[in-house]
Order: sequence, then C-alpha cells, then structure tokens
Amino acid sequence: MRRAVLLAVLLGFLVVPFVPRAGHPATGKPAPKLSTVTLGVRHRVFHDFSDRHMVKLNQDFLLGDTEYSARVVQYIPDFQMDLERHKIFSLSEQPNNPAFRIIVRKGKAPQDTTWAFLKSPPHFGARSYFAFQVLRVDFTNHAPLAADTVASSGSAMPKPVGETASKPASRDTTKP
Repeated sequence: MRRAVLLAVLLGFLVVPFVPRAGHPATGKPAPKLSTVTLGVRHRVFHDFSDRHMVKLNQDFLLGDTEYSARVVQYIPDFQMDLERHKIFSLSEQPNNPAFRIIVRKGKAPQDTTWAFLKSPPHFGARSYFAFQVLRVDFTNHAPLAADTVASSGSAMPKPVGETASKPASRDTTKP
C-alpha cells in the first residue's frame, strides 16, 4: 500500500504540466518589461497648473516650479485590491490595468503617497495637492499603451470643476 501511494505521489509530480513562471501561462510570452511612464499632473488649488513627465521607475522629477518632487516607486501591471485584507496585487503579469504608486516629497520629506492609473481619471487624496494620471506606458518588449484622450479640451486630463475654457499653463518634460 505504501509503495502504491509513494508511486502515485512521484507520478503526480512527473505528470503535472510545466507552467512558465514568467510571462503568460498559456502562451509562454515574456511579461512586458516597463521602460517609461508618461504622467499628467494637476494641482488641487491652482486649476491652470498642468505638468507632464516621462519618467522611469524610481526616477525623481520636479512638480512645476515648486519645492515638491515626485517619484514612481512601484508598478502593478494588472492592478487589483483585496478590500477585506487591504492588500494590493496584480492579477497577471500582462498590463491589463496598469497602476503606478507615486510618492510626493517636499524637499526631502515625504508628503503624500498616491496611485496613478491608465484607465481612470486623476483623483486627489484627502491631503493631496497633486493628482496624477497615466497618459502612456512604454515597454521594451511590448507595444505602448496610451490613455483615451478628450479631444474637445485639447488635453488628456479632465479639467477640474470650475475651470474656465482658456488654455491652461503647462510644462512638458517629455520632450528633450
């Protein structure tokens, strides 16, 4: 009897199909490797403030002409949140719902942590001065992903409530 159980266990290990750890399990494609993310930035108080940055993971960037800077510290390719356990995780390695965790600093002191999403408009946290939206995600081995744009406003970011139709002041660091 012991031999039969032992043989079944050994055969079970040999018969289990190989599933690649990296990439899509069904196709074996490698997971897309993040190159850069282009972020749109808005300010809670100054509605005509608009900033745009193309950055790499863990790269600091200045927010306008303020003493604030930000850094993208985490990339989740297929963002999901477990509300019961208060945990954030990725459903897969494919960029189905890409999200980026951003830390905002004033000088060297962290002031705020927020998330930016490709498929959602920017949002302000309770204490946030800045809101971020993912406008484009570039990969080294995958086609880029771009956010839907609002053609009528001339901007990929929705205007805050009460903003006039005049063209907002902006700074674009995505061009050399």
